[in-house]
Amino acid sequence: MNLIRKLLRTWSERRLKARADVRVRPKVANFGRARSVALVYREKGEGFFILVKQYVKYLKAEQGIPEVLAMAYIEDDRQVPHYHLHRLRYDFFTTKETDLFSEPNCEQAAKFTDRDFDILIDLEKEPSLSLQYLVQRCKARFKVGYYSEERAYLYDMMIKAGEHATFDEYAKQVNHYLNIIDNNEARA
Repeated sequence: MNLIRKLLRTWSERRLKARADVRVRPKVANFGRARSVALVYREKGEGFFILVKQYVKYLKAEQGIPEVLAMAYIEDDRQVPHYHLHRLRYDFFTTKETDLFSEPNCEQAAKFTDRDFDILIDLEKEPSLSLQYLVQRCKARFKVGYYSEERAYLYDMMIKAGEHATFDEYAKQVNHYLNIIDNNEARA
């Protein structure tokens, strides 16, 4: 990584942390009362896309959540995978659609962050700066992500899934905690 990239990354991380104080007070949400859920993830191939798609089906069918939207960050600008081209419930943005500091600046990211989701679930252990900006700007009332002291300002609840946790293990823990958390107890 050259010096300019390191400086830009440092400035980007500082911008993210500086905006942490602007965060709206979270409203604890669980799957029982949620009407909408947002998922964010980094494009990792068709296999991972299928896992996300299955998780969307699970949230709709098993948890009864009527609105589930997934947003992917695609780092390869040259070729968007064919399975991402159907944008009904799955949307994406690419590196070309970010600014110098890696902040998304495209229409689909703006629409996503302006939506008032009940729950946002970050599916990334090590999210890119672009996804961190997206999570921070999103108006979701309750944000869930992997445990990380460095990114604690982004989330309302963090899941400590383990260093080698698979997607399924992480999703299982998210499901467990978002099913047992009680809105009334959390406010006390």
